Amino acid sequence: MKKISTLLVAMMAIVTVHAQLNLFKKDPANPGFGKAVEMILGDFPYNYKHLTGELVLQEGELWQYTPTVNLPGAENCVIAYYHSALDTTASYQCFMYKTEEYEAAAKEYQRLFRQLKGCKLRMVDGSVYYLDGELDEPAEEKDFVVSLLKIQTADDRFKLFKVELEMLYKIDHFVVNINFITRKKDEDQRPDWWTGK
Repeated sequence: MKKISTLLVAMMAIVTVHAQLNLFKKDPANPGFGKAVEMILGDFPYNYKHLTGELVLQEGELWQYTPTVNLPGAENCVIAYYHSALDTTASYQCFMYKTEEYEAAAKEYQRLFRQLKGCKLRMVDGSVYYLDGELDEPAEEKDFVVSLLKIQTADDRFKLFKVELEMLYKIDHFVVNINFITRKKDEDQRPDWWTGK
């Protein structure tokens, strides 16, 4: 009888731990997700210098680093620096989800959008600004969808900043990614080849 009760207690403990890990990873109310996003947003004006870890890839003008802060639930995160005369910005990219099923990818994409929309940035003066944007609805006939969110602040440092939530179809599977980026207009980023400006 002792063996059965011990086995039953051990099984209950394993199931409880597994459920708690899944709750931490996928719970929309996970405070760790919002805190990590706030840290990423807060370090954006510094080109993510405070969150940059080890160099993992150096390829031409693109250098990729592991971040010291990862989004809970992400499969992988990288900070990419561009070392060119025209672009010295950095991006923070999180690879969140991969599946062969459209419905599962669409559900995760919508869940992550709701979670991102609830994220905030608290400034040094105590003011709070939230991410806001419109959901680009997924559809099976689309190869990709991208929802853009912005920090609703007058701070010029965030003028070109965007959070892109994307769902992409790649040959035999779907992926959902979150990108914290600066997006300049093409004409501002690429000089006119004819005039050189």
